[in-house]
Amino acid sequence: MLQTEGYARVLLHGNEAAVGARLERQAILVREDPRPPVFRCVIDEAILYRPIGGSEVMRAQLEHLISVVTPRLSVQLVPQGMHSGLMGGFAIATLEGGKDVLYAETAVRGITTSDEEYVAVAVERFEAIRSEALPISMSIDLIQKAVEEKWT
Repeated sequence: MLQTEGYARVLLHGNEAAVGARLERQAILVREDPRPPVFRCVIDEAILYRPIGGSEVMRAQLEHLISVVTPRLSVQLVPQGMHSGLMGGFAIATLEGGKDVLYAETAVRGITTSDEEYVAVAVERFEAIRSEALPISMSIDLIQKAVEEKWT
């Protein structure tokens, strides 16, 4: 949801249809009516140093992460090392009416479920990961430092 076009293009091996679809989904984060959703993104610090597409792509991606932060959209980093987020990526969405849906990535494909037990486990895991993350201001400072020291 926060990938730049260049970063997404590298990850999706130039599949332009997939890149376009990924970028279109991001429109929800900046829409005006209805208000955009609250979006809390917690990512592993290691992504700051993983060379995806070279220096230009990485610099643009990391600067984008800094630029999108608003009161409704936050980016926090979990410091490198062992933490509870290493078991795989996932997202939790709260739909109209308050029902939560879980999207979990696997090695083969993503899985979407509204099974209350799975969603509850994911919510608990997200809160555990978020409790290990740096505050937003420290996360932004660390992203900026990586841009300056590694990707400039």
